[in-house]
Amino acid sequence: VGSAIALMVDVHTVYSVPEAIQLGRGLEKLDVFWLEAPTVPEDIQGCAEICRALDLQVAAGEWSRTRFEMREAFERRAYDVVTPDIGRTGLSEGMRIATLADTYNIPVSPHIGGGGILAIAATIQFSAAIPGFLIMEHGHEVHAYRSQIAHSAPRPDNGAFILDDTPGLGVNIDEDALNRYAI
Repeated sequence: VGSAIALMVDVHTVYSVPEAIQLGRGLEKLDVFWLEAPTVPEDIQGCAEICRALDLQVAAGEWSRTRFEMREAFERRAYDVVTPDIGRTGLSEGMRIATLADTYNIPVSPHIGGGGILAIAATIQFSAAIPGFLIMEHGHEVHAYRSQIAHSAPRPDNGAFILDDTPGLGVNIDEDALNRYAI
């Protein structure tokens, strides 16, 4: 893809520590921006070992829900970039995590997983408000159907979301469309 696009590799916690280090060393040669979720999040010591072994950013944290879970990972430098998911943490706890990450000089790259349009909108607002914001992980085409239940919702423009002065999260739900998708 060339140097104009930052390539990030998410391996969804499937590797052992030695395997993740081996993979990471190969990715370093490809100038990959980061390796995400290289091993199980409960293995904080293993995550820290991976971080120390690589000249490649390691991103993780989407499965954690509280700052208490994150603190040990931050103290042990188990992540180079933290990826909280606001659909899991909520806005208040997400802000606490971002503030704690800032204390350790760890950049924040919010993750958007299975949440709907409200989780996406909340993550956009969160991203605009936190210290240490790096980049927001979002695949618009993957999530585009979720915005079909809204009259208006934040939409990316050339890779960025522009916040306006719409009250709340900036989403106006289309109740008729919502009813069409209801199970």
